[in-house]
This record gives sequence, structure tokens and C-alpha cells, in this order.
Amino acid sequence: MSSGRMLYHLMRADFLERTRRYSFLLTLGFVLYFAYLSIPPNHAKYATLQLAGHRGIYNSAWLGSQVAMLTTLFLSIAGFYLVKNTISRDHQTGVGQILAATPMSKTIYVLGKVLSNFAVLAMMVLVLIVATAAMQLVRAEDVQLKLWPLVAPFLFLTLPTLAIIAALAGLFEAIKPLRGGFGNVLFYFLWTFIIAGEVRAGLNIDYVMGLNIPIASMQAATAQAFPEYDPAKHSYSMGFNIKASEERWELKTFRWEGVSWTPALVFKRLITVGLALGLTLLAAFCFDRFDSSTAASSAAGVKKRRFMRAKIKREESGNGLAAALPVASSAHLTALAQTTRYYSFMRILRAEIKLKLKGVSRWWLLVALGLIVAGAIAPLEVGRQWLLPFAWIWPLLLWSKMGTRENLNRTQQLVFSAPHVLLRQFPAMWMAGVVIALVTGSGVLLRTLFAGEWQAGFASLMGMMFIPTLALAFGVWSGSSKLFEIIYLLLWYIGPMNRVPYLDFIGVTNEAIVLGMPKIFLSSTIVLLALAFWGRRVQMSRY
Repeated sequence: MSSGRMLYHLMRADFLERTRRYSFLLTLGFVLYFAYLSIPPNHAKYATLQLAGHRGIYNSAWLGSQVAMLTTLFLSIAGFYLVKNTISRDHQTGVGQILAATPMSKTIYVLGKVLSNFAVLAMMVLVLIVATAAMQLVRAEDVQLKLWPLVAPFLFLTLPTLAIIAALAGLFEAIKPLRGGFGNVLFYFLWTFIIAGEVRAGLNIDYVMGLNIPIASMQAATAQAFPEYDPAKHSYSMGFNIKASEERWELKTFRWEGVSWTPALVFKRLITVGLALGLTLLAAFCFDRFDSSTAASSAAGVKKRRFMRAKIKREESGNGLAAALPVASSAHLTALAQTTRYYSFMRILRAEIKLKLKGVSRWWLLVALGLIVAGAIAPLEVGRQWLLPFAWIWPLLLWSKMGTRENLNRTQQLVFSAPHVLLRQFPAMWMAGVVIALVTGSGVLLRTLFAGEWQAGFASLMGMMFIPTLALAFGVWSGSSKLFEIIYLLLWYIGPMNRVPYLDFIGVTNEAIVLGMPKIFLSSTIVLLALAFWGRRVQMSRY
């Protein structure tokens, strides 16, 4: 079989395997809902794209660019986690070892996986294009559909960026230290840094996302329609900007006919595709082709060393193997001692904490200790607004394993067969996560309580219980740590770090406390804990 046919069949098989799942249909449903939310009517409580109180009429050009830019922002983050599982799945199922025995090269394999990633994301973009056209007719500000102004922004903005995302997903899976939770967290901060550089700082990073291309054209059109608007003085906002209380957006509208896609602009976006190809080749270079010889030789070496130590010990005793054999023809067995059955919650709790901290390096502990000390001595406002959020993002990878350990280690039958596991081990597992949150945030928590800030302290304590409960519920129901890592990172970044009161689960902002968000997150914690308990009970019924 030629390399081209091999590449095509590998990509096609992987694409069909992923798109035939019910989860993919569910994802498409979320994509359609995202398209609906991205195009709010005027006078709504939120706006998704506005230039100092102005926006274009909802024609094909404006809607195509608006939804394409929002898709580039949000799907570039969510899409990475959606497609970052194809190589890991071959590792876990053993298919990789079969493929490693074939003449398929590393480059063909990795390129096929990256193309499959891109095809999955491109399918979602196609659905968004159709949904955007439908929403133009629903909003009915301009019902004349124009195909090229509608499709061109998706073609030149969204798809090249998603090509980089598909290649990055393959690269992170090809590099062993980046396959798990550490890689998920690293990508999130890397990509949000790129987004902040392009959207907030207004840097010319057209080779990555290209958002400044339509924004510059929109700003020029706004200045032409409204002379009081100055692009140098007035900023723009992109995303879900919600008005407080009963206020609504009153946006002034104008007509914009879209970007003129010159050869120079198209070439810039083709450079992005070239970057994606370069990342794919780098992933192929780093890929180990499912080579387990190092691990196998290491395991064999450990067994051999253990055997030799045992042999030397027997020889030094002077008895040898023969002395170990019984001479008498009969043997007397000693009865087992009677033991008293008792239940110690603290012993199980200590065991759960040790399991969560297993493999944690000294550097991790030193950073955690530094955050505790800094929270205890820093000004209270600095501690609440900055140190506490960072103290509660640091143990992310410890919390993300809650509820998934049995699935990852395939110990379900062993753990679930233990007596009273729901009433003993399950509460201890949840409490261990709460203890980690309590210890890592203890510096700021103690300062807050000693200062008499009871409402702020209550809000932080609710966050302390909400985080591990969210991890436990998501871990039990998804069986993977990825869902919690994605959702928690988004909540942490939008809520405490960007001061959005409705998602501030720590109580960083006073507005969140006034709105009663701590009580809402307390209720959410109770519901999530009940769902986690129910989910674990369902899991146990299967074994």
C-alpha cells in the first residue's frame, strides 16, 4: 500500500471512529447553541462584539466575521481538549503496538492523527457556518445571504488557527510528559497568553489567530460612520460581556461589507498553516512509536536485581535452598490470631491524603509552602485577590484524579468489593481533597478570619469545599481527569482572575458576596456531592 493510501485510510478510520460516538453528537449540539448565543439581538443583556457601543448590522459579512472570531477564540481552547486523545487511546487499547509492527512510518502515523484532529474540528466549523446563516435570517436585520462574505472569515481565520490546534494536540500527545494533566494545564496558560496578547494588548500576531485583520477593518468602518469614534482612544470587547442588574446594551449600528481578502492577507494565513505543518513534523520527530523497550528493560532489570539480592541473602545464611525444605514428615499450623474489627476514619483519610501526594516533588511542596507563607504575611487584599486563586490552582492535578483513580489503575473490582466503601472510603476521598484546599489556602484563610472579614471568609470556605466536590463529581461521572481540568481552568480564569462575580467561587470580589454567590456555590456543592455519591453507587452496581 502506498504512503498516500495509508495516510488516507488512517485518517478516515480515526475520523469515523470519533464522529460515530454519541458524545460527538452532543458536542455538535453545544456548537449550535454556541452559534445562537454568539448573535444576541440588540438591547440584550449581553454583547459578544462591540466597538465602544457600536456594532455592524447583522449582514453576512458582520455575522461571518463575528462568529468566526468567537469560534477562533473559544473553539481553539475547547477543541484542543476535544481532540487530544487519539494517540493516547492507541496507547491504552494496545492498538499502538499493532501499528508499530507495520511498515507505517512515524511521520505518516502522526500526520494521519493530526489530519483527523483537524477534520473533526472542521466538521464543527461547517455546522457553525450553516447555523450562522440561519441566525442571520432569524435576527432579520439583513436577510440577504451572501456566501463569500459569510464563509471567508471561517476559511481564513478559524480553520488555519484550528490547524495549529490539531498539530499542538498531536505534539502534546507525542511528548510523554505532556500527555497527561500537566500538558493540559500548560496548553491552557500558553494559549490564553496568546489570546491576551492579540485581543487585549492589540499586538500584531496575525500569524497565529489573525483577529486583528477584521478588527482593524471594523474600526475603520466605525470611524467613518461615527466621526466621534477614535480607534486609538476607544477599545473594543469580544466575548460574553454581561450588563449588571437591569441594564441592557444599546448599540449603535452601521453597515460593514467585510474584509477585502488581498493576496498579502491570504499569504499571512497560509503561513499559519505552514506553522501547523512544522508542529506536526516536530511531533513525528518526538513520537516514540509506542516503544516500550526502555520500560520493559527497566522492569526486567528491577526483577533481576531483586532475585540476585534474595539469592545472595540465602547463600550468606549458609542454609541454601535445601535447608529451607522441611525435614519432618508432618507440619503443625498455628491458628490465626483473632482480630477485632473496627473502623477508623482518620486512618482512611491519612491513606487518601498519601495517595494524592504520591509522586509529588519537593519543588511542588516548596511552592505550596511559599504560597501559604506569602498569604499569611501579604496585605489582605493582595492575598484574597491574587495569592488565594494561585494557591488553589496549584493543586489542580491532585484534585483532578479524584474519582478517577480506580478507573485509571483498573482497580474497580478490588476497591468496590471492600465492605461499606460508600460510607467509608468515599467520604475520606472527598475530605482529603478538602484538606488539601484547606492547607494550601490556610495563609489567606487565617488572615481573613483574624481580620474579622466573616463574609469574605465564608465565601472562601465555600470555595474550599466546592473545588474538590467539583473534581470528585466530574471524575466519577466522566471517568477521566480531563473534564475537571478544562472546566475548572475556565471557571478559575473567568471568575476569580477576571473578577466576574457570577463565577467567583472564591469570593475575590465584594460584588460576588453582595450577590449571594457563596450561598449559591454552597448549594452547588451539596448537589455535586449528591451526584458524585449517586455516580459512585451506579459504578459499584456494575461490578
